[in-house]
Amino acid sequence: MESNIITFASGLRLAHQYVPTVRSVGISILTAAGSCNETVANNGISHFIEHMLFKGTRKRSAFEIVEQIDAIGAQINAFTSKQSTCFYTLSLDHYAERCAEILSDILFESQFDPEETEREKGVVLEEISMSEDDNADVCLDMLAQAYFGEHPLGKTILGPRKNIKQFAREDLIAYIERNYCAESTVISIVGNITTDRAKKLVEEFFEGRFRKANGRDWKDVAHAPKSEFVRKFKDIEQANIAIAMPSYAFADPNDMALMLVNGVVGGGMSSRLFQEIREKQGLAYNVYSYPSTYLRNGTMVLYIGTNVDSVAKSVRSTRKLLDDLHKDGLTRKEFERGKQQLLGAYVLGQENTTTIMRVLAKYALYNDELFDMDAKIRAIEAVTFEQAQQVVRDVYDLSRACVSYVGKQTDADLSALLWE
Repeated sequence: MESNIITFASGLRLAHQYVPTVRSVGISILTAAGSCNETVANNGISHFIEHMLFKGTRKRSAFEIVEQIDAIGAQINAFTSKQSTCFYTLSLDHYAERCAEILSDILFESQFDPEETEREKGVVLEEISMSEDDNADVCLDMLAQAYFGEHPLGKTILGPRKNIKQFAREDLIAYIERNYCAESTVISIVGNITTDRAKKLVEEFFEGRFRKANGRDWKDVAHAPKSEFVRKFKDIEQANIAIAMPSYAFADPNDMALMLVNGVVGGGMSSRLFQEIREKQGLAYNVYSYPSTYLRNGTMVLYIGTNVDSVAKSVRSTRKLLDDLHKDGLTRKEFERGKQQLLGAYVLGQENTTTIMRVLAKYALYNDELFDMDAKIRAIEAVTFEQAQQVVRDVYDLSRACVSYVGKQTDADLSALLWE
């Protein structure tokens, strides 16, 4: 498959992969504007803008945007993260230009009508309410805030209600002008589309329309957390427990070893965490772990949803599991199984146009490099047993952990259970 990165005169980049075996084309615009860019006063604005760009342009109403996408059997969507915002389409290959034109229209011609802005505030406030009713989300947001503190990554993506209520049209336009810049934007195009056609598409609809800036400001510095236990008592049936430990940043040389070890520890149904907490002891339905990686920071997160009466037992069991892991490491059998799981996940994931589109954009934006699937497979195959054991020692260290709890009031002191 033909892959490349093309940098245009403005600094805008195209990350492209030609996949002639499919009949689809995915187009994404990934720009470095997320909650990490925000201040306390405008936290939530990146996500709110994501919503507002679908609310009407100079030539299309909000309904016409989605109606015209539906009329060609395509998909359009967007998401906001801590460090970026993404807008994307997926369509049949012969509709790529139509989708690019619509994406260009919402990015550069949105009107931010005051009436639409006020209406959409209600939608986002309902989204915040929905998140507040998801107690796992609340627990994980509290965990991030405890771990990162005043660091930009400690902000929530949705932001507080009071900020949403006060956003005005001029705030949205000013934020876009500061943050939606050519050098900090990658357009990823993947599928049955040649390099020449993809390049022409970017030249016609996007090049020269983003503001040119002097470099990227990621507002992300390496962070060393202090151990902290935060809690929120709510009269709910399930107790939510989350633990975060320092890990590696995005594209660290140990990234594949980290993914392998996570699969063994808590990333799947055969993992130690799943087998011990759910299968052997029956303490939880949801129990898992995952790494979160940012440009200069990373965390390993463990989550357990259990009954309030089982909180102490769940935490003790998790501590013993991690203590044993830190002391003895992985077994050879676990290592080999983890490597095959990771290989399978990468290969199967890359057979999806949307997945390729997203990973190409992310590597180009964060590391200014082309994601190379074959190189990743070689990197997975090259992970050694000793490297995996070093990851265990580096990452799974409860002495550097932060802990969050959301659930009914309990006498269980999670800090004492984990650290004494």
